[in-house]
Amino acid sequence: MSARYETTERFFRPADVAALRRNQRRIQIQRIILVGSRVLAVAFVVAVIGWTWRHTQSDARFALKTIEVTGAVHTARADVDAVTRAYIGGNLFKLDIGHVQNDLRKLGWVSRIEAEKKLPDTLRLHIVERTPVALLQGAGGLQYVDESGVPFAELSPSVGDSDLPLISVGAGTAQCVALLRGLRARDPELYARVSEIRFVAPDAFALYDRELGTVVYGSANDLSAKWRQLYAIAQSERLGRADIVYADLRFADRIVIKPLKAAAPPPQSETTGAIHAED
Repeated sequence: MSARYETTERFFRPADVAALRRNQRRIQIQRIILVGSRVLAVAFVVAVIGWTWRHTQSDARFALKTIEVTGAVHTARADVDAVTRAYIGGNLFKLDIGHVQNDLRKLGWVSRIEAEKKLPDTLRLHIVERTPVALLQGAGGLQYVDESGVPFAELSPSVGDSDLPLISVGAGTAQCVALLRGLRARDPELYARVSEIRFVAPDAFALYDRELGTVVYGSANDLSAKWRQLYAIAQSERLGRADIVYADLRFADRIVIKPLKAAAPPPQSETTGAIHAED
């Protein structure tokens, strides 16, 4: 019995307690060194980043010197320079592009600005200008109106665009712009024929057709289709320019035409279409 007990006791007893303790201390020291090295590496990276940041924020080589401008057609470079002059000499890394864009959007023709920083000292600006869809009679004269219905610049001889439709003064400017925008997208040919437009409450419009030389009343619904029917009827009835006092396209089942004088009778082979003529 005693021999078996001694064998079991020797099996569970560590061979060298001191060696085990030394191994444990060695493992702990290795872990401390590993953690310390990682901390030092992170501290070094942070220090490098901090040094680089301070260097870029103060180095004169990164002072803004050049501003490149593209995309400007109607926006004068002198007007752009007048706005951006305040940013020249400032640090390129500290430059707030949002502030530059907001300042330049105050120029009439500017719709939006695409900006890019180019190291070490250049700012690139691409100007996207507004597209006028009409003219509006303002207090100071005729003004261009963009697709949102916002007047943004006075009519300029250098820009021109006298063929743009004129929106008559009064309520409904937004409705007129919406109609013109849709007409230009769906039927550019008819859009080009509109010389003047006026809103007629509650939901109609009076448009002066420069080709027929008359006022055409209509609503936004089916305007293009009915307008083209009007042209077919005018051709069939041999109604030329200024032969029509007005035409009304607002009715669902007919087109009303007020002739200036009796038109020449059409040939027997021609049809007149759905037309109601007023005396």
